[in-house]
Amino acid sequence: MSHELAMIPFEQENLRAYTLLLRIEVVLRECLRESLKSEFGVDWQKKLPGELHKTIKQKQAEENRPQFNFIRLGPLYYLTFAELLPLLQQKPGRPVAKKLGGECFLKQLENLIAPRNAVGHSRPVSSVGLKTIETLYAQMETALTAEELARLMANPDTGLGQDEAAKAVIPAMEQILRDLPNLPPAFPIPESYQTAIIQFWWADDSLAGFNRSRVESAIALIREYNALPAGVGSAGNRQRFCEQYDMKKQIQDAITELGKVTL
Repeated sequence: MSHELAMIPFEQENLRAYTLLLRIEVVLRECLRESLKSEFGVDWQKKLPGELHKTIKQKQAEENRPQFNFIRLGPLYYLTFAELLPLLQQKPGRPVAKKLGGECFLKQLENLIAPRNAVGHSRPVSSVGLKTIETLYAQMETALTAEELARLMANPDTGLGQDEAAKAVIPAMEQILRDLPNLPPAFPIPESYQTAIIQFWWADDSLAGFNRSRVESAIALIREYNALPAGVGSAGNRQRFCEQYDMKKQIQDAITELGKVTL
């Protein structure tokens, strides 16, 4: 016999509040990530304040328990809401705050703390609290546009599983194989590879499900190729490099290894 679950009196209001809070915080993190990356490049996370960096490392360490199937998130996802707010007031985050409404927006963010705590601790959000959340979300949608909001929410920096990483890296490696006969000056390093190597499962072949060294060797070889001098006669040097290190085979071996977790 099936039984319908009884509805908690404030359940619908809290669910609505949680959904909007989730969206607000993901969008804030993604806006900050793009701003920090624009300011500092791919190593932007190293520029985070020391205390926040320490906090992130401690929380990442909790993921190193494969029985829970954790996926390593982007650094900003390990910070609490209260820890995010100061970043919006510092130089790389100021353009984000300005775009969303400046000082007025920051004050409104602080007003979210009370209703957010209520939702997080299973207390009624209250009609005023819900209205505060809805108003801020609407302001963000107006400032960013619905399309931009949707883009930011569609690809949060929430890590990759083994099969997802392989499915993302393999096509990039296959494209390199197709372009190899043309000997271009450089090949792009798959961004998904950079995400994959910071996942907890990358630390061990048995967790990854494939021989990581073959993938790492192929990427290292691509980096060496990209560092070869350009200019007159450089195509010949690139050809000799590919032949000397059997670049085609090494990339194909990496693809074969990654394919073991996509079957």
